[in-house]
Amino acid sequence: MLKHFTLSFFLGLFVLVASATNHAYGSTNKPNSPKETNIGGTIIVDNKPIVGAVVYLLKDTGNHIVKTTLTDNDGKFNFTYLPEKFRIKVNALGYNDYISEVKTPGSDIAVILTPSDKSMSSVTVVSQRKLVEVKTDKTVINVDAAPTNIGTTALEVLEKAPGVVVDKDGNISMLGKAGVVIMIDGKPTYMSNADVANYLKSLSSSQLDQIELITQPSAKFDAAGNAGIINIKTKNNKPMGTNGSVGATYSQGVNRRLSLNGSLGYRKGKLNLFGSVNYFDNMSFNKIDLSRNIRNTNTKDIVSVLNQSTTMGVHVKPFNTKFSLDYLASKNSSLGMSFSGNFNDNFFTLPTRMEVSNSTGILQGVYNSNTQNAMTISNIIGNLYWKTKLDTTGRELTADLDYIRNSSDFKQEMSSYYYPQLNNPAETPYILKGINPSIINVYSAKVDYVHPFKKEGKLEAGLKASFVETDNNSAFKVLKNNNWEVDPRSNEFIYKENIYAAYVNGSKQWKKWGAQLGLRLENTIMNGNQVTTQQQFNRNLLQIFPTAFVSYKASDLSTFTINFGRRIDRPNYRDLNPFQLLLNPFTYNQGNPNLRPQFTNNAELGYSYKNGMITAKLGFSRTTDIITDIIRANDAEKVTYQTRENIASRDNINLSLGYNKSINSVITTGLFANIYQNKYKGLFNNEPLDEQYTSFSFNMNNQFKFKKGWSAELNGFYNHKNLLLAQAFIEPMWQIGFGISKQVFNNKGTIRLSARDIFFGQKVRINQQFQNLDSRFQQYADSRHVALSFTFRFAKNASNVVRRNGGASQEEQNRVGN
Repeated sequence: MLKHFTLSFFLGLFVLVASATNHAYGSTNKPNSPKETNIGGTIIVDNKPIVGAVVYLLKDTGNHIVKTTLTDNDGKFNFTYLPEKFRIKVNALGYNDYISEVKTPGSDIAVILTPSDKSMSSVTVVSQRKLVEVKTDKTVINVDAAPTNIGTTALEVLEKAPGVVVDKDGNISMLGKAGVVIMIDGKPTYMSNADVANYLKSLSSSQLDQIELITQPSAKFDAAGNAGIINIKTKNNKPMGTNGSVGATYSQGVNRRLSLNGSLGYRKGKLNLFGSVNYFDNMSFNKIDLSRNIRNTNTKDIVSVLNQSTTMGVHVKPFNTKFSLDYLASKNSSLGMSFSGNFNDNFFTLPTRMEVSNSTGILQGVYNSNTQNAMTISNIIGNLYWKTKLDTTGRELTADLDYIRNSSDFKQEMSSYYYPQLNNPAETPYILKGINPSIINVYSAKVDYVHPFKKEGKLEAGLKASFVETDNNSAFKVLKNNNWEVDPRSNEFIYKENIYAAYVNGSKQWKKWGAQLGLRLENTIMNGNQVTTQQQFNRNLLQIFPTAFVSYKASDLSTFTINFGRRIDRPNYRDLNPFQLLLNPFTYNQGNPNLRPQFTNNAELGYSYKNGMITAKLGFSRTTDIITDIIRANDAEKVTYQTRENIASRDNINLSLGYNKSINSVITTGLFANIYQNKYKGLFNNEPLDEQYTSFSFNMNNQFKFKKGWSAELNGFYNHKNLLLAQAFIEPMWQIGFGISKQVFNNKGTIRLSARDIFFGQKVRINQQFQNLDSRFQQYADSRHVALSFTFRFAKNASNVVRRNGGASQEEQNRVGN
C-alpha cells in the first residue's frame, strides 16, 4: 500500500511539473505576456562583453535596491516586473561604477564602463574580501581573507567559524547542536562522522574558497541534518581567458606539514574548463591520557582502576584532484560535468601502556601494546548537469546525475604483552591482524523546476532518487599456539538504502513582508544483512518535512525573520555495522544495527541591522530518539567500549549575537557569541536520565589592511565547559592565532606568514561519571604551528563568471563508513 502511494505521489508531481513546463513554453508568445515590464541591457568594454558584472535595479532617484543580477556570457542582463521609474547601477571589478538616469520600462540600455585605473591592463586586480558575510539565509566565510588559514586543514578552518564547535573526535556542532550535514561543492560527503573528520583533515585550506553556514535549510534541501548544513566550496574557474595559480605551504609544529597546489582554467566563448591538483603531506600526533574506574554494576563499588597512556603518531598523504567542464549549448541552455577525486594514504601508530590496579590502588599488572593501522581511501564524485531557461520570465528546469564511489582498505596489526608484575617476564602475547575492505556505491538523480510569478512570487518543485549499496568485510585472525585462527569478530555486513523524495516550495514578497512555505516528502527503504551471523533487518519510512519562513523589513536598516523546519538524521552507514574496531585489548568501538533515525523540530527568530552589521538569533529545537555516543564498561572483563544508541530526547535553546563592521580604512572586526542550553530527558537502561547544562562560545576576528599590499589578522575562539554526550563534561578550550600577508610581483603573488594556537590552549579534557564507569580523559595534539606560504597567480582578464555548484546528491555522503 505504501509503495503504491509513493509511486502515485511521484507520478502525480511529475505530471504537475511537466504540465507547468508545457505551459511555460506555450505561454511565451501570448499577447498578455508582460513585455512592457521587462528591461535588458548589455555591458561592454572595448567592444567586448563583461561577464559576471553586478547589476542593481534601483527605485526612482534613491539608492533603494529592488533587485540584483549578474551579466551572462554575452554581457547581458534582464529585469522583469519593474517599478514605474527606476535606475540601473553597474559594478564590475576594475571599472568605475555606472549609474543610469531615471528610466521607464520599454527600451534596452547599452552600458559602457571605463577602467578605474589607466594601467589596468598591466596589473592583476586583487580585492580584499570580508572574512564573514552575513546574508538572509546563510553566513559565508571567505577562507583566503584570513592569513591564519594558511597551512591548515579544512577541519581547522571550521574550528574558527562563528558558532561552530569541533570536538576531540572531529564531530561538528553548530549553535550548540550536533547533527550537522557537511557538503563539498553542494554535494554530500557520503561518510560517517569519523570519516568526515579524516577527510577534512586531508583537505588543505589552499583548496577552499568559501564556507557556507546554513542553520535552517528550505524544503529544496535534503531533510537530513538537524543542526543545519555546512557547505564547503572549493576553488573554481571564474576569470575569462587562460588563468591559474601555483602555490606551496610549509608548516612547522612538533611535526611538519607540506602542501603543494596548482590550478589551470580556460574560459572563452561557450566553453569553460577548470582543473586543479593538491598534494598534502601531514605529520602529527595525539597524546592521550585516560583514567577509568570500573564499578560493580549492582553495588557500585570500584572493581578495578585502569590508567592508560597513548601517543598516537599520524601520517596522512592525500592527493586531491578536480576537473570541471561547462558548455553553453544555446542562449538559454547549458550543460556540464565535474569530477573530483580524493586519494589518501593514512598511517597510524598507537603505542599504549596501561596499568591495572585493584580497588585499593595496588598495581596488579601492566599491558604494553602496539597497534599499527594503515588505510588507503579513494573517494570519487562525478556529476552531469543540464540547465535551461524556458522563457524570459525566469522559468527554469535543471537536472543532475551523480555517481559516488567510496572505497577503503583498512589493515590492522596489534600486539599486546601482559606483565603480571613489574619487571616480570611477559605472559603469552595477544597478537591480532586483520583487514577491513569497504566499498560504497551511490547513484543519485534529481530534477528541479522554478516558476516565477508576477510581483515577486515564485514556485519551486522537484524530485530526487538515490540508491546506496555498501559492502563491509571484516576479516581478523588471532595467533594461538603459532597458528592463525579466525577471530569471532570477523563479519561481512551488506547494506542497501533507497530514498525517494519530492518537494514543493512557494515564496512571495509583499512590500515589507516576505514569506516562504515548503513541504518535502521522503520515503526511505533500508535493508541490512549480517552475512556471517545471518541476521537481517528491513525498514520502510515515509516522512513529511514542512518548512516556513517569514520576514519583515521594518526599515531600510532593520529586518526581522522567523522560521520553522522539521528535519531528520539517519544513522550513517558505518554506525549500523556491528563490527568491532580494536584500539587495544581493553578498548574498542562497535556499531549498532538497531539504530533508528532521530527527528528534530527547529524554530528560529532573527534580527539583522544594516545588512548584517549586527545580527541576533534566538532558537529552540527538540530532538527525539537522539543518536549519541555511549561509553560502556564490562566490570567482569575490565573492557570499555564506545557505541552509538538512541536515548531519550534533547531540548536546545540558543541565543547568538554577531557584529561585523569596518571600523575605518584599516580595521575590520568581527565578533560572535553564542549562549545555549542542552537538556536531556528520558530513560536510559531503565534508569532516569535528566541532565542539563548552559554553556557559551565566543569567536573573534580582526583584519587589518595597510598600504603597499600589507595586511594582517588576529583571531581566536573560546568554548566554555559543556555537557557532552548526555553523560560527560568537556572542559573549556581556546585558541589564539595571528597572520600577516604581502602582495608582491605587481599583485600577482602573495606571501603569508601565520601562527596558530600560539598559547597552546587547544587541549581536550573530559570528565565522565555515568552508571558503572568513571573516567578522566585528556588529549592534546600538534595544534601549535607556524606556516609560510607563497602563491602566484596568472590571468589575462578581470571579468568574472561563477560556475554552477551542486548536484543530485545532498545527504547520503554524510553517512558513509569506511
